[in-house]
Amino acid sequence: MYNFKAFASMLEKKSETWEDGFKRRVVKTTSPEHKEDGYNWRIKGKERDEISIKLYKSKPDFDEFKKQMKRVAGHEFGT
Repeated sequence: MYNFKAFASMLEKKSETWEDGFKRRVVKTTSPEHKEDGYNWRIKGKERDEISIKLYKSKPDFDEFKKQMKRVAGHEFGT
């Protein structure tokens, strides 16, 4: 027998577009330690917002964001 509730919940979850992810995950850093080192921007983790994927002195562009997300996915999924 199929588990329709589980299937329905899978359908409800929509994946985030690259553009939406860029807007949500590229943020100014608030960490005093980061600022002391001259970093003003970070790409925050997807599941855990407190994790920084990478730090930047100036705001990274969309291509840099995609590059880092693919790099992280390679570590997570072994690709």
